[in-house]
Amino acid sequence: MQRIVVAAIFGPLILFSVYTGGLLFLAVMLIIAMGILYEMMQIFRATHTFPIEPLIYALGAGLLVNAHYRFFPLEHLILASVVLLAAAELFHKHGSPIHNVGAGLLAILYAPLCLSTLLFLRQSEPLGSLTMIVFLGIWAVDTAAYFGGKHSGGKFIQAKFFARHSPNKTWEGFLLGLLSGLLVTLGLGRWWLSSVSAIHWVAIGLIVGVLGALGDLVESMFKRESGLKDSSHLIPGHGGFFDRFDSLCLAAPAVFLYAKYVM
Repeated sequence: MQRIVVAAIFGPLILFSVYTGGLLFLAVMLIIAMGILYEMMQIFRATHTFPIEPLIYALGAGLLVNAHYRFFPLEHLILASVVLLAAAELFHKHGSPIHNVGAGLLAILYAPLCLSTLLFLRQSEPLGSLTMIVFLGIWAVDTAAYFGGKHSGGKFIQAKFFARHSPNKTWEGFLLGLLSGLLVTLGLGRWWLSSVSAIHWVAIGLIVGVLGALGDLVESMFKRESGLKDSSHLIPGHGGFFDRFDSLCLAAPAVFLYAKYVM
């Protein structure tokens, strides 16, 4: 019940920010990205890796703000991030410098950079319809996979879905999530943007379903190495920001690239 109530409150707020766009959507993306970065720092700390946290937050926020305002070319900011993280490590006294720099780069590229593609996507359309479809498709995948795996997992397919990284994931949950994401994406796409060919909505539905599931597995892989069950408990009933938005980190960039170069 707590999970449902929280989703019922914050889901519409996120969709409203997408529809509004502009600074409101940027603010929401900043909150989500900073939440994920905070939780990634906990995961790194549990593996005895200590990137310089204030610098990570500043660089991550800078990537997102720059995605909104387009001050500098993206590749220049990434180059600056590499230089700053490596140079700053000279004055850092905790952990392995190689691990610290590598983890810092992973953090800013995995969360803020990947989520910045949602800002690019939203800026490319007048009403945010495709961006909303990405969110709704991901939520459909996560919800169907969670409840489908909970009630049908292992009843039809005995083999586990990536048992090495997440023993509780089942093929039934993955397939139900994939089907749900495909139906939601296709249905909303044909309703809101009927001029776009159905084949594109099928492709986007498959991207959301497959990469959404893989994004969830990547987070599980990180948590499994660190020994943490949840990345945090910042969102009641949902765990942390990383737990809730892990699927977006892989699905959003793929949808953006598909929309830019194929659609």
